[in-house]
Amino acid sequence: MQDLNRLLSEEELFARLDWFIRLRWVFLLGLSLLVAVTSRLQGITLPYSRILGVGGILLTCNIGLYLRHALHTRKRPPDSAATRLEANFQIGMDILALTAMIHFSGGAENPFIFFYLFHAIIGSILLSRIEVWTHGGLAYGQFLAVVFLEYHDVLPHYTLGLLFSNPKHQNALYLLAVSVALLITLFGTIYMSSSIAQGLRTREEELQLARMMLQRKSQDLEDANRELRTKQAQLVQSEKLASLGQLSAGVAHEINNPIQFIQGNMRILREAMETILPLLDRHAGGSADFAVARLPYPFFREHITALLDDMYAGCLRIADIVRDLKRFARLDGDKMDEAVDVNAAVRSGLRLVQNKIKRYRVVEDMDPELPRIVGSTTKVEQVVVANLINAAEALAECPGGTITVSTKPENGGRGIRLSITDNGPGMVADIKGRVFDPFFTTKQRTGGTGLGLSVAYGIVNEHGGRVEVASAVGEGTTFTYHFPTQRSVK
Repeated sequence: MQDLNRLLSEEELFARLDWFIRLRWVFLLGLSLLVAVTSRLQGITLPYSRILGVGGILLTCNIGLYLRHALHTRKRPPDSAATRLEANFQIGMDILALTAMIHFSGGAENPFIFFYLFHAIIGSILLSRIEVWTHGGLAYGQFLAVVFLEYHDVLPHYTLGLLFSNPKHQNALYLLAVSVALLITLFGTIYMSSSIAQGLRTREEELQLARMMLQRKSQDLEDANRELRTKQAQLVQSEKLASLGQLSAGVAHEINNPIQFIQGNMRILREAMETILPLLDRHAGGSADFAVARLPYPFFREHITALLDDMYAGCLRIADIVRDLKRFARLDGDKMDEAVDVNAAVRSGLRLVQNKIKRYRVVEDMDPELPRIVGSTTKVEQVVVANLINAAEALAECPGGTITVSTKPENGGRGIRLSITDNGPGMVADIKGRVFDPFFTTKQRTGGTGLGLSVAYGIVNEHGGRVEVASAVGEGTTFTYHFPTQRSVK
């Protein structure tokens, strides 16, 4: 905020210096006209060459300042120190030029000595209060020096003649009166003009601050509104997922009952076939064209047992998926005290995402002696499911994709390691560094939310574990989850 305010004040000062340069052109034109007129008046004999010399020096400086503004400084933001130095230079230069012209045109007799007041007012506009008082003091000191040196004939006195038939440059009472009058008017003008200018600057800064605060509040409001819309979308999605979980649990319950009937009936059917097949064998022995369900009996006899076994295995698989789905959809709350069989959780996760990963080769390398961990089975399954889905999506464009899942004990049985590897395209360093950030996803077009791995990361931390990611472009990706077998209670 302070840097911006300083930049604004410097830009404002720079613009006012431009205005001061233009005003000096008017002054120089007026000076030329004044010299032309007074040189033709009788009774006024002044060193016009010296006055024009001072004007020429002022003209040269003004041309240089104009070119500096026009050709250099406008091409880039104003430099703070250089701009303030220029402002002081211009005021000091004009005061010095005015003092010289006063000396060459009557000294204390010159009515234009009160032109110092214009510089006091202009200085109050351009400079700080202390700078204005400094220039005012220097201006008054220069005037007193001219008066003193003329009084003692160190400097020549150039009389106006037309206004003063008798020169007053050695009249002490007159000089005292003029000096006191200039002192009062000059410093009174500096006080009033600097006070007004300071008040205007303060009001301007307050307005600028109010504008900045209004812009910031507007930006904050826009950010809050954007965040509110994001939160609303998240709530809608959360409600949708919660409803989906309840629906899945209900559907699983409804499917479970017929599955139980089918499993029971399949056992009866298998036992029945064991009794019926010998009878059919004897009957088929006396009939060469004997068929069952339009199938030749030898073919039927060869495959019926395998068909029944496949049907029964299919029923068991459906029952396992239904059980996994019910457990996955169950709301566990903060329950983290289960003895979790990570191998079982992995197999359950594999069954749940079978439709996602069935196109790829899945390699299971799980230690049968893996110790159990303390935590939540459902949450560990969620970690596995999220990672498997991520691996399947990474392999979407890779023919011959392979997903390897392995579990091993580590740290002398005090922990376990779960690794899920895919031979996909891998990740660049930037994506690898942000893969666990909430809502970060590279699959916006396919509806990715960017929450799966972020939630998995939180679950692993909740179990007192940690996550490692190894990935390089063209070399696949491995997520390794380290779980302690005994979780410390925080």
